[in-house]
Amino acid sequence: MSSGQDDSSNSNKHFEFSIVDGTVTAFFEVENDVRVEESIDSRDTFVIDGNQITHTKQTSNGPEIVVYTDAEGDGTYVTEDSGNSDDNGNDDHPGDGDRKGYEFTIVDNVVTAVFEIKNGVKEPKPIDDDDTETYEINENGEVIRTDIEELGTEITTYADINGDGIYHRIAEQWASDTPGTGPFKIEDRLVYSPTDDDDFIGVRGGEDCHGGNGLDKFVIREADHLRIADFTSTDDDLVFDTGLGLTSREQLESYITGAGFKAEGFVVDFGSDVSITLVGVTSADQISWDDVIIES
Repeated sequence: MSSGQDDSSNSNKHFEFSIVDGTVTAFFEVENDVRVEESIDSRDTFVIDGNQITHTKQTSNGPEIVVYTDAEGDGTYVTEDSGNSDDNGNDDHPGDGDRKGYEFTIVDNVVTAVFEIKNGVKEPKPIDDDDTETYEINENGEVIRTDIEELGTEITTYADINGDGIYHRIAEQWASDTPGTGPFKIEDRLVYSPTDDDDFIGVRGGEDCHGGNGLDKFVIREADHLRIADFTSTDDDLVFDTGLGLTSREQLESYITGAGFKAEGFVVDFGSDVSITLVGVTSADQISWDDVIIES
């Protein structure tokens, strides 16, 4: 969540809170006079103590804590401390947010056991013993999972960014046995950390997705509440490669139950359980159907 990523060198950045009867009902990040509302859900709690507000968010890595202080008493808060698990105080890494974590037991460079960590709970994940699911360690110490399915192969890359033993997905790729016959049309590598190149960015629920400096394509495959933090109409595209048989923008539009500009950006709802928020997109000239590509 972007509010947990403090850039203390930027004096223009601060936070504001709406408080009703001693309860935080909304909070906003303000930077360079741009005011963006941050999302609040059941995983967020706020404790008000005088001029301080402590925000706790339950994530797959455990609680993430940020303390906001209003030293001048003018309603303008800045971050004081972060409870992120990174010993260096750097919380700007792929492990942040509500992303699943993984642990691997590795013996003689072979993965012998896999554990999934979600909302602080660690559970074993069985490894198929029929050779359809394999794990390898590459030269960078990343874990490569290859899953052979009916129509092709799914390749997932995991990395331990902080050296704390917790791995996170950093990329995935679908390779059809016969090109063009699988559920997904895009067979390029999808990444979750942007670069300065033109990237295919995988969009996932529970976190703000960021692109890089290139011409990025944000690829949507999950049915979840999805957020894209830096979509730019002139540089980026929304690509629907869902594997659900979508064939046109008109068909996609028929599933939309609501759309409009809100304080945090442009929000498109597909029922109550699925939505896409383009953070910071607040006017009609910043988004159009020309920015939407339907693949499957």
